[in-house]
Amino acid sequence: MAYVLWTFASLIAYVAGLVLLMKVTPMLLSRAYDEGLFMAIAAGDIFGGIFVFAAVAVTFGLFGGNLGIRILDFFLLIGILIVCIRLSYISFRRYRAKINSLSRIIAGTYCLLLALAALYYIILLFT
Repeated sequence: MAYVLWTFASLIAYVAGLVLLMKVTPMLLSRAYDEGLFMAIAAGDIFGGIFVFAAVAVTFGLFGGNLGIRILDFFLLIGILIVCIRLSYISFRRYRAKINSLSRIIAGTYCLLLALAALYYIILLFT
């Protein structure tokens, strides 16, 4: 019973992390990278990344890598991959007057690195 509760808690953290990533990352684009508010928003973005990958780690660790959990983790990682590629594309694509180019590059690179980490763990999941 405790494993089921941990699984539901990790799935809630996964959804909260994805929502945090989708809401916070576009806010980074209008700030200069040396502002204090940029650092606070970036910390929220980092917490979103931690939440989404923690859900994968908790479910994999609790159930010892059973086939069903590997399939669940695969779909969770595919969700991370899709969201992070989309956010990276949006960050690199925007060209407006209020967008700082260095902040755009930092946010896009962070999302691209999250996507690469998800891709790496997808490959690692089945080897």
